[in-house]
Amino acid sequence: MFYIKTKLKNSRLHGLGLFAGQNIKKGQKIYTGNEKLDLFLSEEEFSRLPIDEQNTIKHYGYFDKEKHKWHLAFDDIRFCNHSSDGNITLKEKSLVAKRDIKKGEELTQNYSEFEDLRKELS
Repeated sequence: MFYIKTKLKNSRLHGLGLFAGQNIKKGQKIYTGNEKLDLFLSEEEFSRLPIDEQNTIKHYGYFDKEKHKWHLAFDDIRFCNHSSDGNITLKEKSLVAKRDIKKGEELTQNYSEFEDLRKELS
């Protein structure tokens, strides 16, 4: 669930990106996932999917190391692109702004904070 306004637009980083639809203050809560709506698959369930569906989940989702499950969000957070110097970060199961973010700026996160990139994804 988003606590801020967002927009999807073309990204200079990669394909589509998630952009701030309003000014955001440092420390402001941006997003919390919804486990009732998101998709979670065990590694066994994931391995039984057709390869195209596996690739979609690898591209838009991630492997949750704590739950030992593949996770695909139901909403636009899946369009948040990677940056080694991301402007949002994971804090107590929510995403928050690491610094002030201006309206129109792309929201990015360092994926290494939450994701097992695995050798097959590199």
